[in-house]
Parts: sequence; C-alpha cells; structure tokens
Amino acid sequence: MSERIVDGMQFFDEELKYLKRYELEYVYGSEKKLTASSLVTYILLRSLCDEVGLILEQDFNLKEECEKHNLPYSSIHNGYHRLFDIGLLHIDRINGRTYIQLPVVAAYVPTATNTKIPGYFLVPKAIFRSGFLRGFIKGRDVRGLLGLLDLINGLYRESKRKSKQWLKRKKITLFNKLKQSKHVFNKWLKRVFYGKNSLIQVKQEIDGLFELAFVENVYRERKHDAKFDQFQASAHNTLSSLLRSSSVRYTSDELQDMQYASKQEIITPMYYAVEANENAMSTVKAVMADILSASVRELERQTDNIQVLGAYFRKTL
Repeated sequence: MSERIVDGMQFFDEELKYLKRYELEYVYGSEKKLTASSLVTYILLRSLCDEVGLILEQDFNLKEECEKHNLPYSSIHNGYHRLFDIGLLHIDRINGRTYIQLPVVAAYVPTATNTKIPGYFLVPKAIFRSGFLRGFIKGRDVRGLLGLLDLINGLYRESKRKSKQWLKRKKITLFNKLKQSKHVFNKWLKRVFYGKNSLIQVKQEIDGLFELAFVENVYRERKHDAKFDQFQASAHNTLSSLLRSSSVRYTSDELQDMQYASKQEIITPMYYAVEANENAMSTVKAVMADILSASVRELERQTDNIQVLGAYFRKTL
C-alpha cells in the first residue's frame, strides 16, 4: 500500500515560533536584524543538517549548495555570516570533528530525559526549485517568507487528513499577520499564490476568503509503514549518536552508507521480530543498540586497517 506524502524537510513548530518572535518582537541593533537572505540561508542549512541540527563542516561547501539550489551566492554568503552574529548558527567541536550547529534545532530534539517528540511540519523540497526563493531575497521580504512558512505549516496539517481538504484563510487575517504595507502585501500575494514557481495553488477566492492547497509537485508516493519508519529512525539516531561520540572519522556520504548497511543487515531483519511479536519491541531495540555500539567500537579499534568504511561496517554488522 502506498500513500502520497509531502516530500520535504522537518521544521519544528517551536522553531518557526522562535523565528517569528525574533523578527516581530525582539529589540536588537541593525547588525543582528533577520534579513531575507539570512532566513533563506537558514532554510537551506535546515535541509542539510542531521536530526540534531549538525552539519559536518568538512562536507559543507556553501558555493556548491547555492549552485545546486539556484541561490545567489553573494547574498547567501552574507546571510550565512549574519546567522552567526544573530546566534542562529554556532560552531561545535565533537571528538576532534568540527560541526556547524543550528542551536534552535538542537534545543527541541528529544533526549534520554525528555523523550517527547516536538510538533513539526515538513517544508517541501520544491521550495528550492526554479529560483523561487530569489524573489524573497530580491524583495527583502523576510516577513513574507515567515508568512509562507506559516502557510506551509497549515497546509501540511491539512495534507495529513484522510480526505483532501483545502486550507481556508481570510485575506485580512493574512495581511494583519504579515504586518506589511498594502503594496508589499499585494506583491507577496502575487508571488506566493499566483507565481510561476509557487508551492501553493488557489482553488478560489470569494469575498476575501482564499481556499488553498499544495501544488502537485510538492508530493511523492511512498510505500507506507509508519511503525517501520519510526523503528528505522530510532536506529539511525542511535548510530549517529554513537559515531559522534566515537573517534571514527567519517563523511556524510560514509554515514549514509553505514545507515543503508544498517537498514539491510539489522533494521529490516529485526523488524520482522517486532511484526511477529509486538511485545518484543523493547528487547529488539536494546539488542539493536548493543549491535550498533559493538560495531562502532570495532571501527575505532580497526581505524588504521579500514579502506572502505561503509563496506567494513557492513561486514562488522
């Protein structure tokens, strides 16, 4: 059985609330103002970071990412450095490796003492297509971009419903939320609702009431097994945490190879045990964590003898 899902990147509800408060409520000097280019840069980095808000610095090339996502390098470069000034980016060093950290993401990641999964939505990857974000940078429209993220949050929740629903929004409500002039607001409506590369389609507008939905290219088809997805995510998070705490040197590509090996060698086979007996979940997770921990320790012991990290990890598993 397959389902249509939003093809996107995770964004915490509290993360968006923080960005909105920073723009609309906080008082700061001009050098710490949240600009459109810095917000676009933040969205770009959000698409690249891992589940705890980290990007391995040695794998990160800002110019290449701008070329890949059709973004203006000069603006994004300035936005990148401003994010450090604002405090939305930090440098973190873990076991000799240097990471770029998104601290607001790290603040809401579940921990051993606080296991609650925070509310989140998915920002469609299509937001990077065809230079759509360039319009916000050119128009210096940071509030308009925050308004778009707010709409995406609402549309994502509507897309999760079993029957297709259209999100309804009043024009006057949108205007009041964005806190812009009428001229800027009308430009925003044209870009977000009627632009060539927009993520949103308007079914109709009657008496100032919009009926909205995502455009079709926001979605992808996926074979659905929510329990397996959760089981796999738990294993991947455990592996990432073990590797970060280890002395093993690895790239993002090597991490993906190890995650793929884990899926084939232990995650999928051990999930069959859970399917056969739901009461086995806690035991299976504990065994799986032990296997991953022992495998990472083996990588540490054999570091000087490993030629292909992913292949050796698979053999160890």
